[in-house]
Parts: sequence; C-alpha cells; structure tokens
Amino acid sequence: MNKAGTILLLLALTIGGLVSGYYFFQQPIQHEIATRSADTAFGSHKLNILVLGYQNDEANSDTVLLTHLDIDRRTATLMSIPRDTWVAIPGHGHEKLNAAIGYGGPKLSAEIVSSLVGVPIDSTVAMQPSGAKELVDAMGGLNVNVEHDMDYDDNNGDLHIHLKKGLQHLNGGQVLGYIRFRHDIESDWGRVRRQQQVLKNIMDQMSDPKHWTRVPRLLELARKDMKTNLNNEQLAALVEIYRGVPDDNIRTITMPGRGATVGDASVVLIDRHWAKIFGRLLFTKDEPPQDEVLVANATGVTDWNKTVVAALRGGGWNVQTFVDQPAKAQSRILGTTAAGHMLAIIFPTVQHIAAKKTALVLGLDLAPQKE
Repeated sequence: MNKAGTILLLLALTIGGLVSGYYFFQQPIQHEIATRSADTAFGSHKLNILVLGYQNDEANSDTVLLTHLDIDRRTATLMSIPRDTWVAIPGHGHEKLNAAIGYGGPKLSAEIVSSLVGVPIDSTVAMQPSGAKELVDAMGGLNVNVEHDMDYDDNNGDLHIHLKKGLQHLNGGQVLGYIRFRHDIESDWGRVRRQQQVLKNIMDQMSDPKHWTRVPRLLELARKDMKTNLNNEQLAALVEIYRGVPDDNIRTITMPGRGATVGDASVVLIDRHWAKIFGRLLFTKDEPPQDEVLVANATGVTDWNKTVVAALRGGGWNVQTFVDQPAKAQSRILGTTAAGHMLAIIFPTVQHIAAKKTALVLGLDLAPQKE
C-alpha cells in the first residue's frame, strides 16, 4: 500500500540537509567526495540516528524512528518504536516513551532507546509535526492512498480528521491528520505504518527535480522546525550520498510488542528479547560475515521472516532468499560457516547444527510477542 520512493533519507534529515547543502543541489559533488567527507565527519560508515517527531506544547514525541545508515551500501533501515512503549525514565519512574523528550529533550530519548536495543546512538534529529504540515503545503500537496474513511474530532487538541478512502491529493493539514490518526483497530501500530508510508511519499515527490525550485521555502521551514546535533558537513554529505538511492535500499520495520494496560493507561510492552536481537543484527557497527544465509519462518506468525530479513539485510548480512515452513517448536541455526558461528553468538539459546550451508530457522520459541 506504500508508494515506493526513490529516496528515503528521512524527512527531517533531508530537510536539514537542504539547509546546509542547498548549493550541493545546484552544483552536485561527486559521491566519492561525499563519502570521504562523511568518513571525516563521522569516523564511521555505519550510523545510528534517532528521529523524533515531537509536540513542543505537549512535551511529548509522536514519532520515534531509530535509523541505521550504511553509507558504503547506501542503505537505510528505519525501525519504528511505538510512542506508547512503557519504559523506565531516569528520575521519573515508568512512563510512556513519548514523555522522555519533555523531561530531558532528544538526548534523554536517545539514552532510553539506546538501552532498549543495547547499542549506541550517534545522532538525533527532532522535528515538530507542524513542520511536516508546512513542508507538504510548500511542496504543493502530497498524493496519498488513504486506506479507509477517517473521521475524528478533538476540540481540546484542535485535531479534526475527515478523510475518504482512496488515492487523493492532500494538503498539509490533511496529511498531518492522516499520520496522527489512531482511532481504528490498528491504534498506534497503524499510525506508525502510516508515518512510514507518508515519509516514502514525501521523499518520492522531493526527489523530482521540478520541486527543487521550492528549496528556498523549504530552507526557511527547516530552520524553524528542526533540532539536531548533526553539523552542516554531516547533513550535506548524507543528503548527497542518499539522493537518488534505489527503492530496494530502503527498509522499514516495527519493533515487536503487545498492547497492555497499566492503571488507566494503554501502553505497549515491547518484546525486549527481540529488541536486543535487532540491536545485534542491525545496529552494530561491525561488518557481518558474507556467507549466504537462508531465513525460514516457522513461528506461525505471518510475514515475520520479512521483518527479520529486513534487519539482517540492513545490517549488511547476505540474505538472498527466505521461506515459510510449518510451525516448529524450537529454532535452529545451521552452518559451520563464519555466518553460522556469528548467528550462534547472536542467538545463544538456539541449537546450532553443523551443515555446509547457513540457515536461520525461526521457531515458536522466537515468535514475537503479540496482543
């Protein structure tokens, strides 16, 4: 249901890059030069960046995206973390993840997310939803395929959403309502998915040269609505590297978890076991072995192999194909290859079986938590 974009270097990251990199669009630099610049700026070709959509007046974050950028491969993998994830906030007890930004800004949000996945976060980007609204209006609107009728009014929050099903051209206010809507059976999970969809649509439209004349207006919006600890050199280099990246180089996944109630609050309890696995598969700076890995889904959870494969490929693993199998009680790792031994380290409780080829068979014991 997503319209594939030709680039997806995050809405906020791209707009930030326009601030510092406008002249790169006027006189493009060579990709090799940008790569060397990124190496100098970051000291690494693999980066973990936390992107937050926040409400300044409400002191919370609507969107939480942990992004892994592999500069050498020009890939980007975005993992959405539900904003209602129940976490420990230092000095404030347990609250929803979206409250962290109000207590300690993007830095505290990054510390908590880093603890969840067990890996360091290099940089943060925070952008208010109003920035997405003004951006879409500055672009002349956005084509969005609305999956069903949406009707919701919140007079206290000044939020009014009235959209009809189907492909249509939306203005900024309508797009903002679309990505904030959560009053259907999918609740927060649907909002996460729609945010990913709109990001792809925006990047697709912004990659069209006919929209580059709008850059001066986008620069003005970026200065007002974005906060980041990335410097100008880093932003400009990243924008140049990811401009025109193939669709297949962009992946989106969602942190698995289940809905629950704590007191009167509806929260999400994330699957902490898989959070740490994703950290080791996707967000590590180490280069994995390049032996080919087959992934087999025997968890009984439809499409779970696609999520795991997206994490593996985003981390640089060589996964050419994946299959579904009947449910199995126990997971298994096959292979005496370097990749097989590394997977055995990442999944220490899984049986490791000698074999010439490498396979990761996901059984019921590794099925993600669901409601």
